[in-house]
Amino acid sequence: MKFLPRRYLEEFFLYSSQFVLFFIIILFTSPSVIRPASLPLVTLTGFLLLQIGLLARFGHRPLARFLFSFMTPFGYSIMQSLSGPILPLDMASFFLWATAFYLGAIQALGLLFHRKWPKRIAELFLTLGTVFTFIFFYFYLDLRTHSVHSYTDGTLSYEGLMSALALSNFLPAFGHFGRSTQNIFFMFGALIFGLFQVSDKVKQISLKARLDSICAIVEPPRPEFTARAALAKGERRDVAILYADLWNFTPIAEKEGPAGTISLLNRYYSMWDVVVRKHRGIVDQFVGDTVIAVFGLMGEPDYADSAVDCALDFLTEFSYLQEDLAEHRLPLIKHIGIGVHAGKVAAGELTSASGAARVAVVGEAVNMAARLDSLCREFKQDILVSASAYKLLSLERQSHLQAMGEVLFRGKTQPQAVFGRK
Repeated sequence: MKFLPRRYLEEFFLYSSQFVLFFIIILFTSPSVIRPASLPLVTLTGFLLLQIGLLARFGHRPLARFLFSFMTPFGYSIMQSLSGPILPLDMASFFLWATAFYLGAIQALGLLFHRKWPKRIAELFLTLGTVFTFIFFYFYLDLRTHSVHSYTDGTLSYEGLMSALALSNFLPAFGHFGRSTQNIFFMFGALIFGLFQVSDKVKQISLKARLDSICAIVEPPRPEFTARAALAKGERRDVAILYADLWNFTPIAEKEGPAGTISLLNRYYSMWDVVVRKHRGIVDQFVGDTVIAVFGLMGEPDYADSAVDCALDFLTEFSYLQEDLAEHRLPLIKHIGIGVHAGKVAAGELTSASGAARVAVVGEAVNMAARLDSLCREFKQDILVSASAYKLLSLERQSHLQAMGEVLFRGKTQPQAVFGRK
């Protein structure tokens, strides 16, 4: 799977793991009398990184989001049991498990909701939970520091030190912590910061909802009226055909269900629609995960260059599409195949029984582009360009491609070279 840096960083700092990071920092900076050994601390950090990786990859699924949130607390409990004698239930263990349950459950519920208001409510509870968790760990650090100082001064025994950090002492200790004006000011500031954060996230949810509504329905491709009028009777044209589809899309669709599949395809179609229009092409049709685009249909110059530029541009944008899918907790698509071929097609306006009309292209060139697309898997390439399209490219475009070998296409008597990205 392609590494998505922003997704991992968001997972680490925003969604699931910042409270564990606080706790690990507390453990590393604790005095030696209560600090775990180096190996358990490294093991705990490893559990955290594993949790982040699994949540970044599978966190778009509510059940996986909930279950994987317990990995680090589970690792901490194992570390405690292996590093020494069984101690009374301490505050850190309890709150690690409680916070993991709370945040995992709220995030899982947020994934189940598709309307704005439930998502806003879930975000409110998620942010408040994060604020209270931060307050607790500040309180816990303060308690550990003062308790260790008392132990060092001899005013507190080791058993008293363990009792001070036990869960049974939480309410008395927190009550003492809350009587300090400085601590009250800190908690008030953390709460206000959390409210500002909630406001910002609510705005983001509203903006995303508007963008989602734009991407929710992609209209069938309809070229300009001038193109339809010029091709109404049908003509043969020299064009470049771009044929693309997603690898292993059917298993993803079967696993994710209709809602996730349709949302994924809408985003996929929208990006193709924007990129094709940018390079003066026409989307011939969207069929499942397949996109067919035509370049040079209206006599545009350098149509082969436009087709290859469009393919390369989409591959650049593909990583951003993956980021967008991850941000919306949608299934990630790992690979795409794109075939580009230049040749003659029959182009004309097709009219359905309902009267809806569209421009369509048919011919061997479309089949060749489809064959190149399927060959991408065999050559382990994301784009393959036929020899006929390659010959029409400018030297600059050709410099981005390299020969991948020769293929004997059906209906041809001689093998033909195919070209992929360098």
